[in-house]
Amino acid sequence: MKPKPSSIEQLLALDQSSLQGAGPRRGSLSEASPARRAMVRLVVLFLALVLGWYFVGEPMLSPLAEAARRHTAESRVKVHREAILTAAREADLEPELVAAIVFAESSGRVDARSSADALGLMQLRMPTAGEQAGKLGLPAPTETDLLTDPELNIRLGAHYFRWVLDHEEGHVERSLVAYNAGRTRLRKWTDEAGGYEEWRAERLEAGKSSTLSYAKKVLDQRDRFRESKLFQPAEISGD
Repeated sequence: MKPKPSSIEQLLALDQSSLQGAGPRRGSLSEASPARRAMVRLVVLFLALVLGWYFVGEPMLSPLAEAARRHTAESRVKVHREAILTAAREADLEPELVAAIVFAESSGRVDARSSADALGLMQLRMPTAGEQAGKLGLPAPTETDLLTDPELNIRLGAHYFRWVLDHEEGHVERSLVAYNAGRTRLRKWTDEAGGYEEWRAERLEAGKSSTLSYAKKVLDQRDRFRESKLFQPAEISGD
């Protein structure tokens, strides 16, 4: 028995009609804030995915689910635009790259904590955060600081990545691998392989490397943020 596709279509049609409204009337969704309209769309998308999963199955809907996760993470990262621009400017980094690291590390969740006790938006460990704070003349942050203060976390993380980039001769992919795995582990891997390019070739031939996958995820997302132009500093008018 073929599933009825009308369920999803009716939901999408309901979303469109709700957002457009029959006309300008007090309290209509068409007059609601952008945040509320976005929430309605997300709810409808979620319901459509649930129904679609039931009727169509996982293989066809996995890309849609991944797109929904990406959209949610990007939306969270965009909330911190000003903090990212400020930190990137101070650390002399491309803001799209900083935003992409936030995306890959925490999906934009301020209170993210890993199993290795990496904390916050840029997944900083306490010793690293304390070291970077000292270099900036700031008091050593607490765990609570790193999990509740997005501006501080992004600032410390951006300066740490700047330090890694400088010590990896400006090689962005290699610096991302070092940021993700640690410079000590990367040095061990490259020494055993005879160099970074040799290690990279070995990992690609083996067909698996979580650190190279991480670096690719960051660089792909950096390119997406470049295309969106969201993190370009506002131009100052001469008028």
